[in-house]
Amino acid sequence: MGLSRRADYGVRAMVEIASLPPDTRAVIPEIAARQGIPRVFLAKIIPKLAKAGLLRTSRGVSGGVALGQPAEEINLRQIIEAVDGPLALNHCSVRPENCPLHSCCPVLEVWCKAQEDLNRRLESTRLSDLVRRNRELQGAEKP
Repeated sequence: MGLSRRADYGVRAMVEIASLPPDTRAVIPEIAARQGIPRVFLAKIIPKLAKAGLLRTSRGVSGGVALGQPAEEINLRQIIEAVDGPLALNHCSVRPENCPLHSCCPVLEVWCKAQEDLNRRLESTRLSDLVRRNRELQGAEKP
């Protein structure tokens, strides 16, 4: 299992947008350039984030993208699942009752606990936490 490139790009774009001053709109080409994300790829990710209510998009001269809700209310799991769909270590970890081996599988409990731990960690990580950490790291790079 690994985080998809789409999800990674979605998280990076959300951190970039959330780092902007309030009421500022970002445009896809600028986000893509600053984050090293292919513009065409990002243009496919933004609508998924908007559909999930994480971003607001508008067209026109003053158009662009902005957060759809406060960064404190957006968690990492929401971003990943908006881009990739439900996150699962394997099919058994989400719906064990659908697995024909669920009653005799020695590893099922481990998969389910690992899924719970992963979900809890991602849900407890707020976009605002990532923005704060990003600022700390950028400050540490400056002489």
